[in-house]
Amino acid sequence: MEHPAIPGYSISRPLGKGGMAVVYLATQDSSGRQVALKVMAKHLQADPSFGERFLREARICAELKHPNIVTIRDVGQHESYRYMAMEVLSGGDLKTRMKQGLPIRDSIDIVRGIAAGLDYAHKKNFIHRDIKPENILFRDDGTPVISDFGIARNTDPQSQMTKTGTVIGSPHYMSPEQAEAAQLDSRTDLYSLGVILYEMLTGRVPFKGESAISIGIKHITTPPPPLPSTVAHFQPFIDKALAKDRDERFQTGAELIEALEKAIEGFSEDNAATVVLSRNDAEQTVSTIQRNDSNHQTAVRPGKKPRAKTTSRALALWIAAGLAALALLAGSGWYFLENKSGTLQSLTSPLNAEEKQLLAQAELAAEEGRYYSPPGNNAQFYLTALMARNPHSTDAKAAITRLFSTYLTEAEQAIAGNNLRRADAFLNQGSQITFYIDDQELLAQLRHLRNEANAARY
Repeated sequence: MEHPAIPGYSISRPLGKGGMAVVYLATQDSSGRQVALKVMAKHLQADPSFGERFLREARICAELKHPNIVTIRDVGQHESYRYMAMEVLSGGDLKTRMKQGLPIRDSIDIVRGIAAGLDYAHKKNFIHRDIKPENILFRDDGTPVISDFGIARNTDPQSQMTKTGTVIGSPHYMSPEQAEAAQLDSRTDLYSLGVILYEMLTGRVPFKGESAISIGIKHITTPPPPLPSTVAHFQPFIDKALAKDRDERFQTGAELIEALEKAIEGFSEDNAATVVLSRNDAEQTVSTIQRNDSNHQTAVRPGKKPRAKTTSRALALWIAAGLAALALLAGSGWYFLENKSGTLQSLTSPLNAEEKQLLAQAELAAEEGRYYSPPGNNAQFYLTALMARNPHSTDAKAAITRLFSTYLTEAEQAIAGNNLRRADAFLNQGSQITFYIDDQELLAQLRHLRNEANAARY
């Protein structure tokens, strides 16, 4: 394999390769120390936008100086190569350690360190948005380190890096507000860290499903399974860490650390063996999704219904990934998303004959009350097929927004009538199409109704 020539660095060998970059083991000539040299992938070099995204990650990381955050030693560009030099983290990642088995107190120490790093980053107005075991690496001395700030966001009001309306993160670890494409703050990272602790205590993630959508809905609606008796001591902590309402969670990393230290005080490990990650969790495959336009073309001929399987796949990818580019760096998966709705909203794309037929089928289904059933012949089915084909159509956007509003009205009436099962059904369907909804008041109403339904339940 031919290595790039980067002045000031002597490259030894590749460490990992992903969709956006290649990571090499290299020696920095000026200091003689080894570094992990991340070089933007060759096929992306001609696109300035990818270069900007790559350097954005480097700039974000370079601003964060903390023992539990990866250290960036150098950032630069040589000819068409954009690169950054990072410290070498040779202690592996957390997922690998979880597979091997972790004593409870080691798990607590790891969570404490990551919470400290997050607390620091949050105070600097940065949120990570993809905290998961693969993004937690270790130094040789065992110090846990947060890596892969590829989708981190500056929460400073002056920064306009991203906008509400895209789903970002890894489904097994995303917060309810991430699953609903709501505005995010630092508490989303703390929820993800709570999921990791749950997994370390039990050997499994709290929510599983066949698709990103089903997992996201569980994050929004379903309480996590209770902890086994050997670690039930931590149940109050987990309940707060994984609260659906972010106002009921730990508000800062420092607060989480304080509560964790109190929780560990009275814990006896006499009956708690080392926890090993279960095989099914070790081989999760839903956590990374890559959008490919060729996978989103749903063939619909006049007089024929769209194929349910194809549309369902398109819907899952659109909801869970949005307009995404996935990169796998050094064996760790991470998302890099950028919401382009600010530009797309100004574009219009007229419907062709097949798309007009889809819209007519959707409108007829809605008039007849076939909002999301029967399978393959309902308003949501036709509209998501239409959005997959023509996401810029104002007619399509208006129609799916009307459907979303209908879901909210039906849910509100069901809650008033104490029919919570019916309310949950409409709220769940609404959650599945939040990616297409630009109206922030409607999205806020969805969250409000969800809270009302939960309050009525308990």
